[in-house]
Amino acid sequence: MKRRLVVKGLTAAAAAIPAVTAVASGAQADQTLSGELRTAYGEHVASLGLRAKGYGRLTARNLDDYLLKTFIEPSATKHLAGLSDSARAAYLAANPFITWSGGRAAFTWAGFLTHVGARRKNVPSFDTLDMASPENNLFGTGTTRTRHFTLWSLRKQYGDSARLDEDIPAKLALMNPMHHLVDQVNAKRSKHWWIRLGTKDTDTSHTVAGNLHARLAQLGDDVDTAYYWDAGHGADLDPGVFVTWIGLVTGYAGAGRGSDQSA
Repeated sequence: MKRRLVVKGLTAAAAAIPAVTAVASGAQADQTLSGELRTAYGEHVASLGLRAKGYGRLTARNLDDYLLKTFIEPSATKHLAGLSDSARAAYLAANPFITWSGGRAAFTWAGFLTHVGARRKNVPSFDTLDMASPENNLFGTGTTRTRHFTLWSLRKQYGDSARLDEDIPAKLALMNPMHHLVDQVNAKRSKHWWIRLGTKDTDTSHTVAGNLHARLAQLGDDVDTAYYWDAGHGADLDPGVFVTWIGLVTGYAGAGRGSDQSA
């Protein structure tokens, strides 16, 4: 099997690394709640046991550099290398946080976050305290329109004794690819993965695709991951390359074309 992914994360926190606190609405994300989720996400990443070439074990301390060097700077490099000299000079002049040297783009994580701008989602991003998010509706059942699906949000609203409905953990497992790659590794999973994300996607955390890539690589799967520079949520900028990739991994590329054309 082959799998093409535009990944959406249901983790409670966006990332346990330096983050943008201003929301697109102009509000400021609640820093107390953000701090709690930041700590929880660090613990979550540690529990996954992810490793990456050149980094060893991935943690909240090196996750930003892993994302920057593995995906984001290469994305900027590809974009800038594809511009004419004059267009590249103009782009660099408009974005001085980027250093262009030896045909490579380099910048800091802080500079990149400033370039991306305000986050679209508040804290928490998906299991919202008012249960008004589409994700809360996703976990609705019967005549119950929305439900909490994380213990953290549930107890923020209803107190420390509140408990998730019994069916929630199984539904979460269905929605969370890491369950099938870490908790209960599925031997029948796809072994070929195509993952794409826009660098200006403020709906999906960059850690979602980065973590998934790291785990799949650990398992020895064939994983092709790239971030589209300056693209937003749901971007799909290389569909032709994707189709070519399908042909390569299936062995179908060019097979039977002569007979099809002659028919």
